[in-house]
Amino acid sequence: MTDDSSHSNCTDRRTFLRATGVALTGATVTAGAASARGPPESDAHVAKADFSNGISTDRIEEVRRTARAEYNARGGDFDVTPAVSNPDPEDGTIVSYSYKIDANGVPRQYTGVAGDAKSAAKLHGKAARRATAFDRTSTATADGVATQSASWNDVLHDEADFCSDPYGCVTNNLDLKQLDGDGDSAQDAYAVKHFFVMEPGTQKYDSGWVNDVGEPKHDWSQNDMGNADLDEYDPLGTHDGSQSIKVSVGTSGASLGWSYTQPAVTTIDESSPSGNYATWNEEFNTDAARRNTNGMKPGSSCWIDQEATGSGQYDLMDLVSKGTFYDGGWSSDTYYLKHTFHLKVNY
Repeated sequence: MTDDSSHSNCTDRRTFLRATGVALTGATVTAGAASARGPPESDAHVAKADFSNGISTDRIEEVRRTARAEYNARGGDFDVTPAVSNPDPEDGTIVSYSYKIDANGVPRQYTGVAGDAKSAAKLHGKAARRATAFDRTSTATADGVATQSASWNDVLHDEADFCSDPYGCVTNNLDLKQLDGDGDSAQDAYAVKHFFVMEPGTQKYDSGWVNDVGEPKHDWSQNDMGNADLDEYDPLGTHDGSQSIKVSVGTSGASLGWSYTQPAVTTIDESSPSGNYATWNEEFNTDAARRNTNGMKPGSSCWIDQEATGSGQYDLMDLVSKGTFYDGGWSSDTYYLKHTFHLKVNY
């Protein structure tokens, strides 16, 4: 781990997806340490900032360039990574950031967003811990995802926390996958596994604020490649009470799915296939659900126009986590924390 606190051409996406772990493993390695590890990977880099200053977009780009240069020096071959996501802190401040390109060529990123100075220090520690975990996990993991014939390739792993005293925290994590060997010369298929969590202030800060409503959203309409088609999403329909939820978002005969346990909440499906977005409203309607950490693991997949190799960077989708908290006392005051990842892909 390295602490850094103080439209462009790229590798063909389909070639990358087929060759990662084969061509890159066999590439000439110019760094001794990388040779001992096998496939090339960068170190995990960490950037930190005070709440009053924050980490700028330029600083994030600098960290990414440093990791990419390390990856290439150790045998990789990236002008740009296949996918990138830009964290949008909404009304918060980015105070911690960690980034690594793993041995599968997959970027792994953590963003800590603070709504106050007190939360910033805790998020500094979280970024360092995630960087250590990224270094420890030298290859991307499936994280409980079942696939068919390894057809779905990981292209990006993203994590974020937005914390604000006294309200609570919203966690926004994702795995972005692309379907390899889809047999379609005109379009590509992408899928996301989303880990959405709300931790109420009553647990995080010992305040009176509790969970009210969670609103994760997968907005595939926010793309500039054209002809987006939301193919699958889950959970579908309304789910009331504690139960096991099975998520299946595979397409074109390639399965992709996982399961999770829904707590005693009501999850309402507010998606629009015709509008190319999937969104849910998770109502925390029991005292236990309001006062303890809860969330969901939705997913979706989408077909979208395939762009020409070397044509540049394109917007793919927005992944949003919004959590509304309310003062559990006599007051009916509410306050929400919202975090967005703007996902982009390079061709």
